[in-house]
Amino acid sequence: MRLQKVREEVLFYTITVATFLLLTVLSLLFLHREHTHNRQMLEIETVRLAADLIEALRQRPYIDASDLRSDIEGFGLYGTDWKALNRFGTAPKDISKWITESDLKKGRVNRVEFKGNRLVIVRSLGIAPMGRESMRGMMWGRMKEPMPPPMEPIPPLGRIVYLELDIRDWLTSQRLIQYGFYLVPLLLVLIVIGTTLLYRKNLSYRRNEQRNRELVQLGEAARTLAHEIKNPLGAIRIQTATLQKVLAEPYHRNLQVITEEVDRLRLLVDKVGDFLKNPTGDPEPVDVQGMIQDLLPRFPVPISFLPKSSRPLQVWIDRNRFRTVLENILRNAVESLGETIGPMQEGEESGQSASPRVIVETATKGDRVEIRVLDRGIGLPKGAEDRIFEPFFTTKPTGSGIGLAISRRFVEAAGGTLTVLPRPEGGTEARILLPRYKEVGYADSGDR
Repeated sequence: MRLQKVREEVLFYTITVATFLLLTVLSLLFLHREHTHNRQMLEIETVRLAADLIEALRQRPYIDASDLRSDIEGFGLYGTDWKALNRFGTAPKDISKWITESDLKKGRVNRVEFKGNRLVIVRSLGIAPMGRESMRGMMWGRMKEPMPPPMEPIPPLGRIVYLELDIRDWLTSQRLIQYGFYLVPLLLVLIVIGTTLLYRKNLSYRRNEQRNRELVQLGEAARTLAHEIKNPLGAIRIQTATLQKVLAEPYHRNLQVITEEVDRLRLLVDKVGDFLKNPTGDPEPVDVQGMIQDLLPRFPVPISFLPKSSRPLQVWIDRNRFRTVLENILRNAVESLGETIGPMQEGEESGQSASPRVIVETATKGDRVEIRVLDRGIGLPKGAEDRIFEPFFTTKPTGSGIGLAISRRFVEAAGGTLTVLPRPEGGTEARILLPRYKEVGYADSGDR
């Protein structure tokens, strides 16, 4: 079963990572294609625009500003001496700075340059807008319109055309594509994280549901088992008492062992029943200090009670269940002393002449009542902190391992918390926090 769950998780994470990588690669390829396509289309459009302007000059000797598009910043035609034959706007008088030795060797000029928000094209007349390979790629790609035919040289008007365009709108679209290179992977990462968290939450829910089903089945089995065990234990107890009356004195010790074990089993059965019963019970206002003072004399070691609030503290909880919680916590503290009982070390915080090794403190923390049980016993074994509330886990040879599980169940049902922590100088601290019950007309004095 566990191997199947591991395989399921490995399969999920493998598919998730593979899908993320595939979508990331495809998205980046698409954005790169769009970026390249847009740039090529801009160059083609610019060359077409230059051809339209040249055709206009064929029909009349000059171009009026009203004939030009609003995004044209400059246009010019230049002769073989690189001097302007006809220019408009930002077109320079001389384009010698655009001519390189390589252009002289090739006998043609074909320059495309981005200058801030502007695009400048300096091109010899008669050059096709793009190379054959680029044209083939565009034909097979997204371009739907036919390519214009190569322009014929126009010697009377010059050999070189200069065109400068304002391309702010185009740059805006390109920036959006560039942002996409960062945003798309980030969005995919967020989707993967969200999917993973949702999967883990669903997995946790399914595991909890499975655990709850198992607990229900265990509860039913435990109830039946507890009922079936109680009857034989009662019969054994009665028969042991009968044997103690008729057998000789030497056998009484053996009968006492049987009686003690029967009582221990009965106590364990009762605790299992407590664990399985409704943890809420019948809540009512319970006086915390009065309950503690009533329990302390029942233990064989001195226990110091230090209430830190002058006001009576009440909590809303089932009385018997609250008593069970305090008895379990105090019994654990007393039993943990073991052979460590002796004179208190100097500086022990009880401050009482009876040298108690167990201290109970009560105080208020906001709208909650805090109960602390501190001892100087053997403390918690290493690694036991995370398991002490598990049913049937115990660190004591004769422990049942059910007391703390019952206690936490009852406390949490009342809206509180129960924690057990090791103390720095040895021993254990059990801390109970329960919502404080306030009677009508009672005002919190703020005592601590």
